[in-house]
Amino acid sequence: MRLGLIWALSAALLGAQNAPLDNLLLRLAEESEAFGRSAAKVIGQEDLELVAAQPPPRFVRRDAPPPAPKFRTRKLVSEYGFTMFENDPNLHELRQVLSVDGRTVKARGKLRETLAMGMQGEADRAKKNLLKEFERYGLKEAANVDFGQALLMFAKRAQENFQFRMIRNEFVGADRVSVIAYEQKETGEAAMTVFEGKQVVRHKFQGLVYVREPDGLPLKLTIDATRSEKGMVLEHKASVEYALSPHGFMLPAAVTYTETVNGKMTLESRARYTDFKMFGASSELKFTFEDPPAATPPPATKK
Repeated sequence: MRLGLIWALSAALLGAQNAPLDNLLLRLAEESEAFGRSAAKVIGQEDLELVAAQPPPRFVRRDAPPPAPKFRTRKLVSEYGFTMFENDPNLHELRQVLSVDGRTVKARGKLRETLAMGMQGEADRAKKNLLKEFERYGLKEAANVDFGQALLMFAKRAQENFQFRMIRNEFVGADRVSVIAYEQKETGEAAMTVFEGKQVVRHKFQGLVYVREPDGLPLKLTIDATRSEKGMVLEHKASVEYALSPHGFMLPAAVTYTETVNGKMTLESRARYTDFKMFGASSELKFTFEDPPAATPPPATKK
């Protein structure tokens, strides 16, 4: 009887400890799903800096020391939004490059026109052309940047792919947050896809989610897909910061992504996102930006 009582009390205590985590995961799922419903209706600006190590010279004297790596940097400013393709239910980032290293290459407006086309065959071609254009203007090694929608990993159904545990409380800026660790299950469907040259690798990954107290808004998440292969340690790490938009749902504010080989950086991208606006489109492709309503002035007082 006493053992049964101890077990019952332990189970009750465990349930009480899990309750806050369950509540935070529920809020995380709500914000993820709100993002999924609305992200394709917004367009913002992305300021992106790409830094990539250049291939070493083909011919080096055998008795010469290894040459120091050389890096190439490129700065892109783009219209930035989200879309789906005709035969792909996943949400993807889409960009229209406006300037490269300070040089204007295109006027604003093309991305809004493309997103308004929906998901017909013609629209798919236009969207894929934008992806190729981004790769052409950027650095080929760093062209596959797709982290702004990482919040979608934590929709209610998708959470089944991960194990979660609460690890600590701390501050992010002035905000107190609960830090939740997550790790992909062996049987989980989620995976981080990395393009390593011509090879496409799907990584098992883990990371942290920083959830604000007491409203449960996800302010930041990290992704770590590190693995060892042929005596090398390959690291792929991302950090995604989110902010509550005036439209009532979370949108990316900053993304940092790095790749290292045996501790030496080979690639880094740093992006900031601003000026998100919601749009609506008519059949004539006329856009109306739906800014937040202005505050109603207080009624005049009688003298």
